[in-house]
Amino acid sequence: MHPNVETLTRFYAALARGDVYAMLAACGEAVTFQVPGRSRLAGKYDRASFGALVDTMRALGGGTFVADVHDITATDLHGMVLMTCSVTRGGKKHEYRTVHVWRIQGGRPIAWYEYPRDLYQFDAIWA
Repeated sequence: MHPNVETLTRFYAALARGDVYAMLAACGEAVTFQVPGRSRLAGKYDRASFGALVDTMRALGGGTFVADVHDITATDLHGMVLMTCSVTRGGKKHEYRTVHVWRIQGGRPIAWYEYPRDLYQFDAIWA
Protein backbone atom coordinates (compact mmCIF):
# COMPACT_ATOMS: atom_id res chain seq x y z
CA MET A 1 0.00 0.00 0.00
CA HIS A 2 1.31 3.45 -0.93
CA PRO A 3 2.07 5.60 2.15
CA ASN A 4 -0.21 8.36 0.84
CA VAL A 5 -3.13 5.91 0.91
CA GLU A 6 -2.41 5.44 4.61
CA THR A 7 -2.36 9.22 5.14
CA LEU A 8 -5.70 9.68 3.36
CA THR A 9 -7.17 6.72 5.25
CA ARG A 10 -6.28 8.47 8.52
CA PHE A 11 -7.94 11.67 7.24
CA TYR A 12 -11.22 9.87 6.44
CA ALA A 13 -11.16 7.91 9.71
CA ALA A 14 -10.94 11.28 11.48
CA LEU A 15 -13.80 12.57 9.30
CA ALA A 16 -15.94 9.62 10.42
CA ARG A 17 -15.22 10.56 14.05
CA GLY A 18 -15.84 14.27 13.39
CA ASP A 19 -12.30 15.06 14.55
CA VAL A 20 -11.34 18.25 12.70
CA TYR A 21 -7.97 18.49 14.46
CA ALA A 22 -6.93 14.99 13.37
CA MET A 23 -8.10 15.70 9.80
CA LEU A 24 -5.94 18.83 9.65
CA ALA A 25 -3.01 17.04 11.33
CA ALA A 26 -2.84 14.72 8.32
CA CYS A 27 -2.49 17.70 5.95
CA GLY A 28 0.24 20.14 5.00
CA GLU A 29 0.33 23.54 6.69
CA ALA A 30 -0.96 25.46 3.64
CA VAL A 31 -3.74 22.98 2.76
CA THR A 32 -6.78 24.26 0.88
CA PHE A 33 -10.23 22.72 0.42
CA GLN A 34 -12.48 23.61 -2.53
CA VAL A 35 -16.19 22.85 -2.71
CA PRO A 36 -17.86 23.52 -6.09
CA GLY A 37 -21.25 24.91 -6.92
CA ARG A 38 -23.56 27.46 -5.35
CA SER A 39 -24.67 25.75 -2.17
CA ARG A 40 -24.01 27.04 1.33
CA LEU A 41 -20.86 24.87 1.37
CA ALA A 42 -19.39 26.23 -1.88
CA GLY A 43 -16.09 28.06 -1.65
CA LYS A 44 -12.40 27.76 -0.97
CA TYR A 45 -11.26 27.09 2.57
CA ASP A 46 -7.83 27.12 4.17
CA ARG A 47 -6.61 25.57 7.41
CA ALA A 48 -8.08 28.45 9.46
CA SER A 49 -11.53 28.33 7.84
CA PHE A 50 -11.89 24.55 7.43
CA GLY A 51 -13.59 24.27 10.82
CA ALA A 52 -16.28 26.66 9.60
CA LEU A 53 -16.99 24.33 6.65
CA VAL A 54 -17.36 21.36 8.98
CA ASP A 55 -19.53 23.41 11.39
CA THR A 56 -21.81 24.44 8.49
CA MET A 57 -22.16 20.81 7.39
CA ARG A 58 -23.00 19.78 10.96
CA ALA A 59 -25.54 22.58 11.36
CA LEU A 60 -27.26 21.93 8.02
CA GLY A 61 -27.32 18.17 8.51
CA GLY A 62 -28.06 18.14 12.22
CA GLY A 63 -25.12 15.79 12.78
CA THR A 64 -26.49 13.19 10.33
CA PHE A 65 -23.74 13.45 7.67
CA VAL A 66 -22.06 10.12 6.90
CA ALA A 67 -19.30 9.51 4.35
CA ASP A 68 -19.02 5.93 3.13
CA VAL A 69 -15.56 5.60 1.56
CA HIS A 70 -15.48 3.03 -1.25
CA ASP A 71 -11.89 3.31 -2.43
CA ILE A 72 -8.73 5.32 -1.82
CA THR A 73 -5.90 5.40 -4.34
CA ALA A 74 -2.76 7.51 -4.28
CA THR A 75 0.58 8.14 -5.92
CA ASP A 76 3.43 10.39 -4.82
CA LEU A 77 1.59 13.46 -6.17
CA HIS A 78 -2.14 12.75 -6.11
CA GLY A 79 -4.87 10.91 -4.26
CA MET A 80 -8.44 10.03 -5.15
CA VAL A 81 -11.25 8.99 -2.83
CA LEU A 82 -14.52 7.52 -4.13
CA MET A 83 -17.41 7.80 -1.72
CA THR A 84 -21.13 7.94 -1.13
CA CYS A 85 -22.34 10.55 1.32
CA SER A 86 -25.66 10.75 3.09
CA VAL A 87 -27.31 13.43 5.17
CA THR A 88 -30.81 14.03 6.51
CA ARG A 89 -32.23 17.49 5.95
CA GLY A 90 -35.79 18.58 6.54
CA GLY A 91 -36.71 15.07 7.63
CA LYS A 92 -35.60 13.57 4.32
CA LYS A 93 -32.52 11.42 3.82
CA HIS A 94 -30.37 12.43 0.84
CA GLU A 95 -27.54 10.49 -0.73
CA TYR A 96 -24.96 11.56 -3.29
CA ARG A 97 -21.83 10.15 -4.85
CA THR A 98 -18.66 12.18 -5.02
CA VAL A 99 -14.94 12.03 -5.70
CA HIS A 100 -12.33 13.84 -3.63
CA VAL A 101 -9.15 14.60 -5.52
CA TRP A 102 -6.03 15.49 -3.54
CA ARG A 103 -2.72 17.10 -4.45
CA ILE A 104 0.07 15.73 -2.32
CA GLN A 105 3.48 17.22 -1.67
CA GLY A 106 6.19 15.65 0.46
CA GLY A 107 3.79 12.99 1.72
CA ARG A 108 1.25 15.56 2.99
CA PRO A 109 -2.07 16.47 1.32
CA ILE A 110 -1.97 20.14 0.33
CA ALA A 111 -5.13 20.62 -1.77
CA TRP A 112 -8.54 18.95 -1.80
CA TYR A 113 -11.16 19.26 -4.52
CA GLU A 114 -14.69 17.84 -4.35
CA TYR A 115 -16.32 16.58 -7.57
CA PRO A 116 -19.92 15.45 -6.99
CA ARG A 117 -21.31 13.16 -9.69
CA ASP A 118 -24.39 15.41 -9.93
CA LEU A 119 -23.57 19.00 -9.00
CA TYR A 120 -27.22 20.09 -9.25
CA GLN A 121 -28.21 17.42 -6.73
CA PHE A 122 -25.29 18.36 -4.46
CA ASP A 123 -26.29 22.05 -4.53
CA ALA A 124 -29.94 21.19 -3.80
CA ILE A 125 -29.00 19.01 -0.83
CA TRP A 126 -26.76 21.66 0.72
CA ALA A 127 -28.88 24.71 -0.27
